[in-house]
Amino acid sequence: MPHPLGITIALVFILILGGTLFWMLRLPVAMTQEVARAVFSVHATRCIIVPILDLFYTERAVELACRMGKQQNAAIVLAYIVEVPRLVALESDLPPDIEDRARLALGHAKSIVERHGLKAMTTTLRAREASEGIGQIVHSYNGDFVVLGVQAVERHLPSIFTRTADALMRRPPCEVLIDSMPG
Repeated sequence: MPHPLGITIALVFILILGGTLFWMLRLPVAMTQEVARAVFSVHATRCIIVPILDLFYTERAVELACRMGKQQNAAIVLAYIVEVPRLVALESDLPPDIEDRARLALGHAKSIVERHGLKAMTTTLRAREASEGIGQIVHSYNGDFVVLGVQAVERHLPSIFTRTADALMRRPPCEVLIDSMPG
């Protein structure tokens, strides 16, 4: 007569062996070509551009960019773009308060990126239009993605970023994500 402990050990061994074989031999869920392309394109993101102003919604855009780029260990380029009027030369001296605002805004944004353990690069660029400046930065850093934070404001003139969002949607330099916060 077989011993009950031997029967128990044999049953446990058969269950473990059966579970292991089931795990090894089961086929993964089939993925359509469109889904595979979408997963690959997001996974291939290596450089995310975030235009910065010293406002809450641009810091929120930095947070979104960090969360998007975390798995890919993407570099985050923080760009403070100064729109220079057409009547003034692009190379002219900037008022000191603009440089101070840029430095402070980029410092806050960089601390958000560093908190996520990602590489942060900062730049200040002068351009006639913010969308042109974003295009230049995407080209110089080989950007894969732009994350733009805007705040919808009713019954007011459009801000620099709402005009920029409109221009980027018309002629995107790469993939663009616009985070529009309610007013």
